Amino acid sequence: MKFNRILCAVSALLAVTVSGCSVKVGTNAEPALDAIVAEPENPGYDKGLEITYGDFKREYDYAVKGAGVEDDTDPSYADVCKTQRNTIITYLINEKIILKKANEMGIASLTEEEMSKVEEEYNSLIDEQIKIYGDNADYGTVETSSVSDEEKTERGTKEFENFLASCNLSRDDLLLWQMNSAVTDKLIDEIGKSVDYSEAEKNYADYQEQIEALYKESVLQYEKNGFSSVWVPEGSRMIKHILLGFDEDTQDLIKSDRQKGDDEAADKLREEKAAELQDKVDEVQKKLDDGVDFNTLLMTYSNDAAGSSANPDGYLVVPNGESYMKEFQAAAFVPEKIGDRTVCVTDYGVHIMIYADDAKVSDEDKKSFTDYLFDQLVNAAFSEKMDEWRAEYNYKIDYAALRLDDPADSSDSSN
Repeated sequence: MKFNRILCAVSALLAVTVSGCSVKVGTNAEPALDAIVAEPENPGYDKGLEITYGDFKREYDYAVKGAGVEDDTDPSYADVCKTQRNTIITYLINEKIILKKANEMGIASLTEEEMSKVEEEYNSLIDEQIKIYGDNADYGTVETSSVSDEEKTERGTKEFENFLASCNLSRDDLLLWQMNSAVTDKLIDEIGKSVDYSEAEKNYADYQEQIEALYKESVLQYEKNGFSSVWVPEGSRMIKHILLGFDEDTQDLIKSDRQKGDDEAADKLREEKAAELQDKVDEVQKKLDDGVDFNTLLMTYSNDAAGSSANPDGYLVVPNGESYMKEFQAAAFVPEKIGDRTVCVTDYGVHIMIYADDAKVSDEDKKSFTDYLFDQLVNAAFSEKMDEWRAEYNYKIDYAALRLDDPADSSDSSN
């Protein structure tokens, strides 16, 4: 986690602003900043594990002010701010426990290399914040676009420092947050040593079986869910095409005829318009025969150049696929070998198609997805360990001070 180390529920619902105004918090007097709002309930805990209202308030102000909330009792924000308060106190408790356990394991200190990475990320995030504040500052009647980068940086620095001060924070606090995040990562890695990578590989194989079963049950669902980075059916192909498209009016007329059930009229119009494009088809085909690169001509001629750019390896076409028009689907399997071409007509126009490659899951994709599954296992192991540690310390929370609902009250009322 970085400066925004707690997933901010407020920011998820509000447009982020850079207002430095104060936040109206609640309707009653706030607790003293040194008042303890959370501490382990078990006797004999080490001092330093308690959380004061000041600890909480700095985090809370940083979150809600950063989201532009001026009054957290406003009905528009009240519920999401309450969620944020719960998120913050939970995070702070977890952080106390994490730092304690990391210290016990001897991994709480950062190496020179680790600290260098922390500082690099920290400086990058500081620069990013200053830029945001500088870009969004009020320059009066002066157009922001005419303000120099130096002035924006100077103004952004001032606005950012004022914002931190309003939250009773400093840059040193932000650096400490970054350091604590790095320690958390180290602890997660330490717990992850108990996880066998082969378990992730087994899970990968299980996913493949499930996806294959889905394909057999519903090819369309397989195509819609984008599972090609995990498993592809045997015989699948990567197809590139140059679409010499019909104009929009023609496409609309064809679509209208289809909707009315008049396929004969739609097919007739389609063939007429395809014939009008034959000279351009021949032109492209000749250039291809003369050795001009397919991708070069695609970018020059195709009405689907943008889609093709987003799929540089081509479009995945699987046996018995249902997501493409039936003519395109059938034509994709006409070429006998990689590099062969064919032409088909659909309601969108004339497609000059090339069998670009066999579709397969790359070793890189396999490794990436297996790593993802391994990370899931590590996170699950860490979550399980955190549950144990939370039970060990059994934090008592002053829900009233934090304006949160006490779960015990909800439990009592249900009995």
